[in-house]
Amino acid sequence: MSDLLSILAGFMPISLEEMNHVELLNRVDTKYVINEDQLLEYLSAINTQYKVLVISGKSVHPYETLYFDTADFHLYKMHHNGKLNRFKLRCRKYLDSGAAFFEIKSKTNTHRTVKRRIPVDAIPEILDETLIEYIRANAPGEFKNYIPSLRVYFDRLTLVSKQANERLTFDTNLRYLSRGQEKQIRRMVIVEVKQENHSVSPFGQLMKINHQHKNYISKYCIGVACLNKNLKANRFKQKINALNKLGYEIL
Repeated sequence: MSDLLSILAGFMPISLEEMNHVELLNRVDTKYVINEDQLLEYLSAINTQYKVLVISGKSVHPYETLYFDTADFHLYKMHHNGKLNRFKLRCRKYLDSGAAFFEIKSKTNTHRTVKRRIPVDAIPEILDETLIEYIRANAPGEFKNYIPSLRVYFDRLTLVSKQANERLTFDTNLRYLSRGQEKQIRRMVIVEVKQENHSVSPFGQLMKINHQHKNYISKYCIGVACLNKNLKANRFKQKINALNKLGYEIL
């Protein structure tokens, strides 16, 4: 951790208020999976091209997310089956500040990510009528009986491009909880490049140079698959097998 903080000290800081211009609630995403051992090297290579988000003197921030799905994991299956115009329901809490938002994260048929969110006082264990109406108004398809399906904890580092409308997020220390089961995935870093439109990214170029391939599997689908062995995961099998060979022990 001290090595990471030392490298992050070489980045120019950016505040949460300054970052508002790159909120990117309607965007295109590119994802990668890297190892913690590679993280310091990659951050060192891009420290002149990005700023680091700093809140209350901290650049690594803990998150808690509770996802909602049907009892038979309908939303997970939509993703597994490759359906476009799919969505996920979640409540995300920023543990440092205590702020929390209920979010609908949709993937459109043009492969754009669209996120809608409203503030909430705390992570709800049951969807109240206000949230149910919010889902009905903003999520595609017929409303179903959504219940808590997966709780996820992770630490996030956020970088903002100095030149383009682009953010990078690095998620580490993933821990999943569901129905009395727990799974930790150590040393894996999930990286997302978030842009208004696909364009040249310094980090994307770095990934090409280092032969790091894109990996679009989601944190939610990884968690559901590894804690629910009876659910179909065929579509993810090649990606999960590749992660297992790297020692992450997903399934």
